[in-house]
Amino acid sequence: MTSLTETMTSAEAAVQLGVGMRQVERLLVAGDITRVGTAGRTALIDAASVHRLRIRGVRRGRPWACETSYAAIDLLSSGQTRRLGAVDRSRLLSRLRLMSAEDVVRATQGRAEVRRYRASASFIDQIRQVLLLTGSSAINSDSDIAMQFGLAVARRDEVDGYIDMTKVQDLISRAHLIEDAQGNVTLRVVDQKQSVGQLVNAVTVALDLADSLDSRERSAALELLRSRKKNL
Repeated sequence: MTSLTETMTSAEAAVQLGVGMRQVERLLVAGDITRVGTAGRTALIDAASVHRLRIRGVRRGRPWACETSYAAIDLLSSGQTRRLGAVDRSRLLSRLRLMSAEDVVRATQGRAEVRRYRASASFIDQIRQVLLLTGSSAINSDSDIAMQFGLAVARRDEVDGYIDMTKVQDLISRAHLIEDAQGNVTLRVVDQKQSVGQLVNAVTVALDLADSLDSRERSAALELLRSRKKNL
């Protein structure tokens, strides 16, 4: 079996995902899986991106627009949102009640552009100060959040967080980030029209943690989302 630190060919990715070669090409174009190179005429794909997609499941249909995704997060967090009109809010609420937690994760994945980089361990703390932490990084930095998920805090030399698109290039330069699909820095880049400070709460952390390759983290994330859905 291909390990999470290796690459795989398009044919191997097709087998892992249970799709045809044309679908693999579409997934590459859409950015659902990551091309890291070529070997002759064969695309080499980051194996971890394939495993993440296999966990989420390959489904047809585009992710929701950002405003819809954030409205869904509002509803799951507090049962209210001011982002949509009454009719659209009612429709979204009805959809959320019928969707599985996994479907919610897939539907809201387009709210940020996910980029991965490699950084020296000496820069990780500096990078943490710039980002609004999410996923496992939020859990490892806040014991209260960790308790909500029933997970233990464990310091790691990696970081995952949101950043305004206008600040990305400066961070890349200052922290000497190198683009790497298997890197230890995950930047979730958002449009400057969105206030980064308003984007992250327990639901957002759960949506991002649900993409984890760690089965315990993923299970905890989905369980929190299910419990929030029950309250709608």
